[in-house]
Amino acid sequence: MRYIFSFFLIAQLCLGQNMIITNVSVIPVNTNTVITNVDVFITGGLIEKIIPAGTQVKSKDWKIVDGKGKFLMPGMADMHAHFPDKESTIGLQRYLKLNLAAGVTTLRSMRGEAGQIALRDSINKNLKVAPTIYVSFVFPEVDSLLNKDNIDSLVFAAKIKHYDFVKYLGGIKPKHMDILTQSCYNYKMAIAGHAYNKSLEESMARDFISVEHFQPVLAAYEKAPDVFTKIIDQLRLKNVAVCPTLSFFKVFSFSQTAEELEKRNGMNYMDAGTKEKWNKEYTEALSSAKEQLKDEFENKYVNAYKTKFEKFDKALKQLADANALLLLSADDGAFNVPGFSMAEEMKLYAKAGLSNYQVIKCATLNAALFFKTDRTTGTIETGKKASLILLNANPLENIENIEKVEGTILNGIFYSQNQLLGISK
Repeated sequence: MRYIFSFFLIAQLCLGQNMIITNVSVIPVNTNTVITNVDVFITGGLIEKIIPAGTQVKSKDWKIVDGKGKFLMPGMADMHAHFPDKESTIGLQRYLKLNLAAGVTTLRSMRGEAGQIALRDSINKNLKVAPTIYVSFVFPEVDSLLNKDNIDSLVFAAKIKHYDFVKYLGGIKPKHMDILTQSCYNYKMAIAGHAYNKSLEESMARDFISVEHFQPVLAAYEKAPDVFTKIIDQLRLKNVAVCPTLSFFKVFSFSQTAEELEKRNGMNYMDAGTKEKWNKEYTEALSSAKEQLKDEFENKYVNAYKTKFEKFDKALKQLADANALLLLSADDGAFNVPGFSMAEEMKLYAKAGLSNYQVIKCATLNAALFFKTDRTTGTIETGKKASLILLNANPLENIENIEKVEGTILNGIFYSQNQLLGISK
């Protein structure tokens, strides 16, 4: 029976479904609007047409998904994902299903490994139920082991092994960084990652396609408002993206108790072992910081982070208002549930003053613009890929409604959230 099911699943993945989502409200994302009471026809994994509800007789050969009172939006992209390692209590298959259950249909792996390339290719052939993935080649950060020849060889190897981009971690001196940048240019390999020399400006000069984490953006913002405006102009001119990963740092700013963190989105789906591990990590980190700073802990750590976040919120709003290529990810870490932590990051963006529409764009259309797949993904339009989320409430009205996932449509096939989580009803 297991083999029959596997064959059926593969056949289903390859062929897709003829499906109609009826009486649904569509959030297309290419404009800040809601298209109400429509039927969305999906064939061969693509959106065939979007027409007023009830204007075409439904064939019995089509799968019907009732969208009455529900909202359809593009699938989300986690743009700084870390797949589980050998020490993780969350296995790879569980990790992928959690992301889908939360509405994440694209993952950019920032800790790429050779095995992920085969996984990516299997997904691209529709042989596996999983988000689309992009795989990084993690460049070594020990400068003393590098020279011109092996830098070039490493980049060439990443190219021929079909990694999607090179991730820069840090630790490379200027002359070797010059070689790395030139090699990436020669082999047409994009470079992304931690800011070079902790500088947003220097990273742009080195042709990074994205800069990770909020600190280099905050450093640029603190110089002077007029300087930051010019930096945003350069980001837009060079199509350099920014992925702040605020949620990770918010957790370890110790502004919340472990009890509060256990109420974050998706924590109810975590097993006891994972919760125990995360609580231990959090408690040990908190104890270490308190021991190191003693009486100064509150002022030099908690309040210092609070000040940083308040400043960065202004920079984040400025980036969004200027239509810079702002991406979204919570990063990996304690209390960041795979997929579900996207909602926590989105709430932080909204808290910074971004409109709900701006926040949703960061998780959908901006990722498509970054990958240059905006002709096929990132919005809901005729002819585009049917990788979508069906929600039970409107996230344009309240960003927390992004947590109310009814199901995920992946390549034109509908999976209920309960199905993906293994919950029977």
